[in-house]
Amino acid sequence: MEAFRVKVKEEGKLIDVVSTVTESKRKAKKLIDEGLVCIDGRKELLYRRRVKKGSLVEFCLNYLTFSSVKIEILLERNGILVINKPPFVNSNVDKPNLEGIISKRLNRRIKVVHRLDKQTSGLILATDSEELFKWFKEQFRRKAVKKEYLALVVGNSKDRSKISIPLDGREAVTEVTVIERLRGGALCKVSIPTGRKHQIRRHLSMSGFPVAGEFRYWKAYRPPFTFTPRILLHSFRITFPLPDSKKTVTVESKVPRDFLWFTEGLKKGFRVREVEFPPTSQGIWKGQY
Repeated sequence: MEAFRVKVKEEGKLIDVVSTVTESKRKAKKLIDEGLVCIDGRKELLYRRRVKKGSLVEFCLNYLTFSSVKIEILLERNGILVINKPPFVNSNVDKPNLEGIISKRLNRRIKVVHRLDKQTSGLILATDSEELFKWFKEQFRRKAVKKEYLALVVGNSKDRSKISIPLDGREAVTEVTVIERLRGGALCKVSIPTGRKHQIRRHLSMSGFPVAGEFRYWKAYRPPFTFTPRILLHSFRITFPLPDSKKTVTVESKVPRDFLWFTEGLKKGFRVREVEFPPTSQGIWKGQY
């Protein structure tokens, strides 16, 4: 992961400005499409956007965006799987997706019981049995499955908070606990007794402390949060019951390296490479930001 700031000396399209760093319009478009690029502190998703002279374009070059990452199966037992999804991998839509990749690897049909957003990393429960799939869906409806997340948030949240704001006309509850205060933000543990679309991202944005890297429900950032490598949300722990048993199983996963890179950067500072558009040099490294 590397942080970049491009000083725009002449007006041009955003994709051309970002290509100054990526040296590839395909890669530049992907960074913009994923919501990783800021113009003067605001997320921009239109790669043909005209960037005015004097603007600053800031982003992180997250190599996980372009590379194939090994997908770990942390538990495989009696038709039950717990898979550690990397960021930038879809769960079960828009091929290639996690479901298809694991099915091909194991040479049998695997179905994920729940989903994570594309940029969200972490644990997903899956099965190769239609019967188990239906049983686990029922456990989710009964709230017998507990998922816990790590979120790096922007701003000052309370040490503990409970957000109860209906989403799409349905009950939605998000519980947030601060683990560590960092420069301009906090590392939090988040649990969701209810599971609504983009619930954590929406609730935290509505409460004024968005997940770092959020681009749909929050767009304005100040450095160093203009350099977030993705939406920094990670499903690190899942607890679920076993069929035909009173026992429960808990599985945990490690925090991905891009998440750790940014967290450490908030503690120690970021080295930012400054370049110009149109390019005049390879750019210079500025000190700790």
